Amino acid sequence: MDWNIIISNRTPVKANDGRSCGYVVGEYKDNLLILDGRVISHEYMLPKDKVERYDGSELYVRIPYDMISTYPF
Repeated sequence: MDWNIIISNRTPVKANDGRSCGYVVGEYKDNLLILDGRVISHEYMLPKDKVERYDGSELYVRIPYDMISTYPF
């Protein structure tokens, strides 16, 4: 995967339960920085090994939405 394109496009992230998790805004080592929320923002540092696939417009992760909060930034 080309992480630079994913980051520059602020690619939306979907959990394996179909819920939106925000969008990718950065990268640090083997992690992706994900920003979630419109009014109150939450930032998460999700390991890249949790990524299932990228379809060209959305990034899909292997965990449910409720588990995203276990990876705070």
